[in-house]
This record gives sequence, C-alpha cells and structure tokens, in this order.
Amino acid sequence: MTQPAPRPPKMMLGFVVRRCVVELGRTPTPAEFALWANSGGGRDIHLFGRPISEAEARLILRHQARLVSARSASAEERHTELDGERPGANVVRMTDVRARRAARLR
Repeated sequence: MTQPAPRPPKMMLGFVVRRCVVELGRTPTPAEFALWANSGGGRDIHLFGRPISEAEARLILRHQARLVSARSASAEERHTELDGERPGANVVRMTDVRARRAARLR
C-alpha cells in the first residue's frame, strides 16, 4: 500500500505579497502585482499555477491573511498548527466568548 503524498506547506498570502514588495521597493498596485505574479522575478512559471487577473490580484491584496498551499514557502513563512499546544496568554478562544455571552443572555 502506498502512502499519500505529503501535503504542500501552507503560508499566508501576505508573504507572497511581501516578496513582490521587496522586488519592487514599494507596495504594488493590483496591475503590478498581477504582472509580477504572472511573469516577475525571472520565473518561467506562473506563481499561482496559472495567470491571475488584475481583479484576482486586487482580491489577494485585500486578503493577505488567507492561507494558501505553497511549495516555495520557506521555513519562516510556513504556517504551523498548534497540535495540542496551548496558545499564548493573549489568545481568546471564540467558543469561550460565545459560551459566556450565551450565559449572560439567559
């Protein structure tokens, strides 16, 4: 029996945008980001696996916290899940907040 191929690592879109910012030296417009993602940096492949439109680039620039699969994610760019680990003291679990709110409303 063969084992399934490992899933590619995940990273936030913001790291991809940051790579573009470093190359351009400033925050890109949606048109500049689309051009960069489709052909920038001397790559011979499309960054997102296919060409993206300016509208898609605009959406990416608005949602930089979204997680995406990325084979090229470096170790410091990779998202890791907190398997069994407790989050930091400043993290609030939404299920706890909802439970407290529901108890107050009763």
